[in-house]
Amino acid sequence: MQQPKVFIKSLWYRLSGWRFSQHQQLLQTARQRTLSTTAIACVAFITIAVRLVDVMIIRTSACPTCYQQQEYHLRQNITDRNGIILATQLITASVYANPKVIINAKEAADKLHKLFPHLKYDALLQKLKSNQGFIWIERHVSPKMQDIVHSMGIPGVYLQQDQKRVYPHGQLACHVIGRCDIDGYGISGIEQAFDQELSTKEGEFKLSLDIRVQHAVHNELVEAVAKFRAVAANATVMNVKTGEIVAMVSLPDYDSNRQMKNLECGFNRNTLGVYEQGSTFKVINAAIALETGVVNPHTIVDATNPVHIGRFKITDFKGENRPLTIVEALVHSSNIAAIKIAQKFGPDVQRHFLSLFGVTQPLSLEVPELGKSMLPKLWRETAMMSVSFGYGIAVTPLHSLCAIAAIVNNGSKPLPTLRFVAEENREARIKSFSQAPCVSEKTSKIIRQIMRMVVVKGTAKKANVDGYHVFAKTGTAYQNKGKFGYGSDANRHRTTSFIGGFPANDPQYVMIIMLDDPQPVEGTYGYATAGWNVTPTAGKIIERIAPMLGVHSNFDDEVYSEIEGNNNMRLTALKEESGDH
Repeated sequence: MQQPKVFIKSLWYRLSGWRFSQHQQLLQTARQRTLSTTAIACVAFITIAVRLVDVMIIRTSACPTCYQQQEYHLRQNITDRNGIILATQLITASVYANPKVIINAKEAADKLHKLFPHLKYDALLQKLKSNQGFIWIERHVSPKMQDIVHSMGIPGVYLQQDQKRVYPHGQLACHVIGRCDIDGYGISGIEQAFDQELSTKEGEFKLSLDIRVQHAVHNELVEAVAKFRAVAANATVMNVKTGEIVAMVSLPDYDSNRQMKNLECGFNRNTLGVYEQGSTFKVINAAIALETGVVNPHTIVDATNPVHIGRFKITDFKGENRPLTIVEALVHSSNIAAIKIAQKFGPDVQRHFLSLFGVTQPLSLEVPELGKSMLPKLWRETAMMSVSFGYGIAVTPLHSLCAIAAIVNNGSKPLPTLRFVAEENREARIKSFSQAPCVSEKTSKIIRQIMRMVVVKGTAKKANVDGYHVFAKTGTAYQNKGKFGYGSDANRHRTTSFIGGFPANDPQYVMIIMLDDPQPVEGTYGYATAGWNVTPTAGKIIERIAPMLGVHSNFDDEVYSEIEGNNNMRLTALKEESGDH
């Protein structure tokens, strides 16, 4: 009986020892697993912590595209000559993101797209999923939007202090001032030409423009384009003594605060466009002839019959068909007489004087948008004949204006500028222009008196503003469009122009105005030549701006001492129904 009890007891002890051993092994395994899990968790935590420090502190501070600590230097204000602000800088805020710390890119994209629905969702989501350290979401947001973005609290989406270029007068001087891109760098006009100076210097950048004059010119041009259904228009008004441009308008234009609708709106027709000027070039032709002594105001040229240039027959628009004096030739705008006058001095002399007047030279002005004159390849007899009445050569309107300014300013050729000339520098600047005169004072006086006669009795009568002794020359140039060429029945596209100034006895300001393809309208009797559209427009402009510019009206009797006293002159006013050329 003892043996079975001993056996059972022994078996029980063995089983208990085995169970204890197994229990110890299980405890040891549990300890090892707990330690391993803890170690893995610690490593993971440390890795995440290191990664966060790397992303949010080390890499963010070293990222070249992160602007959190950038300090802005405000770009200079641009003002007109009277201190009126034309361009200034506003402090704004912009929304940006750091995709590396965005937790849920899709959620962030959904919220941002709802706030800024004009953003493309797929592109936004792709940017937010990228590995970049900095991306722009929306530039220059309103204060209300800033509050909304801030309250949304999207991790990785922030507000950044920014600055924006604004133009209080919108489109009024857009082609002169130019504009900046979204990052504040100048990309056209004065903004581009003086980008470095505007970005680094203090104070104000003062232009020669007078915003009051600019507004008046712009207003009248807009009305002219609408009234005469013109494609485009441009005008420049310049101080003939100092060369300061007080107004420069080109249509179509654009609001500098907004995106341009098309490239045509950004095209400055005054400085970049090159055009055949037509009859306004006859003033230059006459000045050359008078200066070289081949004619005087009373010289007779035969304008009875047409002139042939190759296969082309040159006639006069509503011509006199008779011999004309030099004065009559300009007053009646005779193409035939212009050719006959040019033949007296020849192509070499013509080319020399056009260079002297700056017509064939590169344009000098403080904007990057400058056109280059298109000249005859071979300056021979036929080219000379065409150039004498404004064809066969294409120049910018500013080229033409500067040439006429030199002729009417006693031969002193002003250098055009868009920068304000301070009072203490004016005298020296004016004196520098007179060092090498282009023509004599006598020639200048004769030309002014003839141009005054054009306004009193000729093609520019509708610009005769009482008291300001306006002098001018008009031009109507057919555009070379289509296979049938100039002025054919299939091509009646014209450019009409007015070039002149005031007052004739002592010019203070000169101006050029052009309309691109004006149409006959009610009141023009079927005509679309310069005398019916651009000339009355010029008259309205002069009437408005002359008082602003401080030019006093003068109603004294006028004296034409240089062109009077010739019994052969028959300066009768052109008939209204003939249509001024």
